[in-house]
Amino acid sequence: MNDRTALQMPHENDLAVLHENIMREIIEEREQEMKALRALKQKARKAAEERDQNESLKAAGLDVDKLDKLHCEYLQQAEREIQTIESQMEEQSRKVTSDAFGVDVDATFLPAGAKRLTPVWVAGFSDADGQTERAGASVLAPQAILTGGGCKNYYNWAKGGGWGCTDGTGKNQSWIDFGFWFKPSESRFYSVRPLFRYRGYYIVKADDAWYNCKSARVKVTQWVNVKQYNWKGWKSETVLDVSDDNITVNKRFDDDRHMYTSYLLGAGDWAYIRCTIGLYVEAEGGGSYAKNDYSTGNANFLCAPHCHVY
Repeated sequence: MNDRTALQMPHENDLAVLHENIMREIIEEREQEMKALRALKQKARKAAEERDQNESLKAAGLDVDKLDKLHCEYLQQAEREIQTIESQMEEQSRKVTSDAFGVDVDATFLPAGAKRLTPVWVAGFSDADGQTERAGASVLAPQAILTGGGCKNYYNWAKGGGWGCTDGTGKNQSWIDFGFWFKPSESRFYSVRPLFRYRGYYIVKADDAWYNCKSARVKVTQWVNVKQYNWKGWKSETVLDVSDDNITVNKRFDDDRHMYTSYLLGAGDWAYIRCTIGLYVEAEGGGSYAKNDYSTGNANFLCAPHCHVY
């Protein structure tokens, strides 16, 4: 047996078998990851239930009843402000702009022979566990993409609760996976250059005070990995990260972002290119709010519409 044969996987050129196996692997991996994150949330909630921030404040000689009254008034005001912000952002999301689907101008500068791949599979995963009202996300079941760029609607959000210092953090991690197949014609390093497209908005709101702990954060990260015989390794870029303890920011995030990666691939055997968008939200303390919205209205969506390989 030569070295080349030793590297081969069973049915490595049977694309249907490869596709079925790798989809199963990704789904099982993500489900285990989400299960672990949910377990951490449950542990944190249980620990918070055993703490009493009010007792600590009383021990410090503070008038907890007065602070509670002030906090309730703030929560009512914060909820009205969030509803107003949501309405404004939804209004902006109703109309699709002329450049919504964009033109990949950079593609005109690629070398001759560059391959333009379109996604064949997409799935969404979230650690939302249904046991808390402090976070939520879209549901995007695994599905094949037969034509087009596979753009999808997706959102996640988190709300804080209580005073925030010992409890009251809502958070959600979501992943949207897009998959591409590529068969190299020769053994060498290949440039793998996916396009990530974002059309949506984010909201980050928190109002910290001396007697509480409040903050909010949204984060968007794009990832690439390739499997041929084995996974080659993740590469990532954070494209949006906004957070603070005193903040009210609500803006659209309409952007096209490329990633430039390189992987060593063998000739004649299928390689799977995995392009992932990670959406993270976190809000601590009542009245705090964080949201990534690539779903509302006709203008909002996200995707990895194509990937160039050369």
